[in-house]
Amino acid sequence: MTEDLTTSPYGEKDIAAIDAQIRAEQDAKPRASQRTVGFVLLIGSVLGIVASFALMQDKLAILADANASLACDINPFISCGTFIQTWQAQTFGVPNMYLGFIGFSIMGVVGALHLSRLALPRWFQWATFGGLAFAFAFVLWLSSNALFAIHALCPWCLLVWAVVPPMFWSFVTFLVEEGIIEVRGLVRTVLRSWIALSLAWYAVVIVAAFFVFLPEWQAMFF
Repeated sequence: MTEDLTTSPYGEKDIAAIDAQIRAEQDAKPRASQRTVGFVLLIGSVLGIVASFALMQDKLAILADANASLACDINPFISCGTFIQTWQAQTFGVPNMYLGFIGFSIMGVVGALHLSRLALPRWFQWATFGGLAFAFAFVLWLSSNALFAIHALCPWCLLVWAVVPPMFWSFVTFLVEEGIIEVRGLVRTVLRSWIALSLAWYAVVIVAAFFVFLPEWQAMFF
């Protein structure tokens, strides 16, 4: 405030109390309500199931013909076929899209329950957090392998990479605001910024992909 305290009807303590009240009101405003997180989970799950289905169709096409040309095979480094034929595409002994079908279907139901604003028990919320944390960690692992080991980008995989982080971070914000995850200060502020955290993830992937594939981009456009 720029008003001179000598002419203000409020003293320093009053101004500090007002500022504290404003900050408290801003902090109390939910950034990921139950309905918001339900919507994010449901939409993310639908898109994830679509991506899993498309990848399964591509997998079946390659099994039928190893030389099949897939619609998402744009060039050697933007190709579903390149990724599908690696061991990372079936990390746990089964095609990753099976995990996608199961996981996204479960999260779609969880999203619908939250949209209905049902009072869900803490153990259920922690179980959901565990599933989303696994999904996010798996996406981190797959994306790093795609960029630095396989050296190829799968368009349908990119869709999964796009939907999982907002699902995870919005749910973390929801748990923080519900008091299920108890944190204070800067950590609380950061964990409540699920949109910013999701955008930061997109930025990291875009920057990494730009520099990793810089020679390929140059060959394509110059």
